[in-house]
Amino acid sequence: MEHSHRVSRGAGTPRASRGARSLARPAVTEPSRSRSSVDDEIESLANARDEAQAALRAAQDAYAEACARRDGRVASRSEDEADVLFNASPYVDVRCEYGYIQSNAGLYIDVSKTRPPGVPRNALTLATENFTRELSAMRAFLSGDNSVPGNGEPVILAASTDVSPEEAELMSELRDQLATLTLSNDAIWAREKARPEVPAPWIIKAPYLALCVFLDLVFPENRPIQRFWFLETVARMPYFSYNTMLTVYELLGWWRRSSELRRVHFAEEWNEYHHLLIHESLGGDAAWRDRFLGFHSALLYYGALNVAWLLSPALAYNFSELIEAHAVDTYAQFAEENKATLRKLPAPRIARKYYEEGDLYLFDEFQTARPRSSRRVRVTTLYDAFCAIRDDEAEHVATMAECQMEDSAMADVRKIDLLTGAALAFIAANAWIDRLAQSAGLDTLEIGGVDVGETLSEDGILVQILRFLPFF
Repeated sequence: MEHSHRVSRGAGTPRASRGARSLARPAVTEPSRSRSSVDDEIESLANARDEAQAALRAAQDAYAEACARRDGRVASRSEDEADVLFNASPYVDVRCEYGYIQSNAGLYIDVSKTRPPGVPRNALTLATENFTRELSAMRAFLSGDNSVPGNGEPVILAASTDVSPEEAELMSELRDQLATLTLSNDAIWAREKARPEVPAPWIIKAPYLALCVFLDLVFPENRPIQRFWFLETVARMPYFSYNTMLTVYELLGWWRRSSELRRVHFAEEWNEYHHLLIHESLGGDAAWRDRFLGFHSALLYYGALNVAWLLSPALAYNFSELIEAHAVDTYAQFAEENKATLRKLPAPRIARKYYEEGDLYLFDEFQTARPRSSRRVRVTTLYDAFCAIRDDEAEHVATMAECQMEDSAMADVRKIDLLTGAALAFIAANAWIDRLAQSAGLDTLEIGGVDVGETLSEDGILVQILRFLPFF
């Protein structure tokens, strides 16, 4: 099992049985022979299990390859040539990560029998340690010092302690290559306009567009890895929120028809978590401001999504569909824009572990729009990793769309827009009438003996409009 190490730059004895034993008695008793027989049987069954798992993996790979041929996704000659190009790259054998959080908290794939995961210490201890680290990084950020841990200092974590000076230099050069990657915001918007639009009411689309503009402003085109790390930090929250709310609904006895959906949402969150770890291993969390923004945005987003779910689960899913579709455009543009460089750089360990070596049950679980086990990913280069992430996001889009299928109210987006506009107009009119009545020194404003405020509010026109909206 590989472990990450920071790199500087430049059979026990059996217990005696009770009572005396005759020397004439055989050395191996009948119970001992029985236990030995059981042990042999267990070992034989374990070997058979391993062989069956290997055969199953081979069958699944063959099935996925056949599905790829059917769908026209066969490896092209240009991809074969890309393998030759990567094998000629000086970074082909470089195995390292650059994650700041990983340097403090570790990585779960480094857990082994000799290094068990254990349990966390109490919250006060962990919070104090983390606050001390982040406070030091914040002071460095405010003073403009980018050469301290946690605020821009290169963190290089190697898979082995035995690193030669030449390998250490290659690790530093690889990090410098990552710093040359770019992402065109204008090209992302062009991709979004070119594809079919995701139907969404303006009550959902307005905050979505505001979020996209915010990302463009905060993360310029020369900071794509940092942008991806922020996005994936936040992207885990919807599925965490949906599972939370489904569990609460089940607990209260309100709804249990969607219990199996919690398994799908967990698989989606597990997938987004590995996207986050990939970007973290590329150094996306190196700067204090990015971590501060990402952590606090994720917590606020989680709370907002819980409220959105309470108002309308379909609208919450609709917002996630918009975000995931935007992620597809973003990753597709990034992979195409940096194709030549990405094909020379190795994929992080965590990417290979998740897509190729791990238990693929959860990987299959969130892909609800395709036959199970019909997609298998080969990850060698960083280009492979980003293409895999892009395709994962497309699967999330399909799943979010399916989660809205039973809500007939979401079928007519224009109707929702009109009713929402009418409700907002009546709310504004009611507020204006109240202010007009107060300025005239009246408790209510009556026209022809009719209380206008009561007509618009309470059990009046406004309530009738709100009853038709899916989130009231």
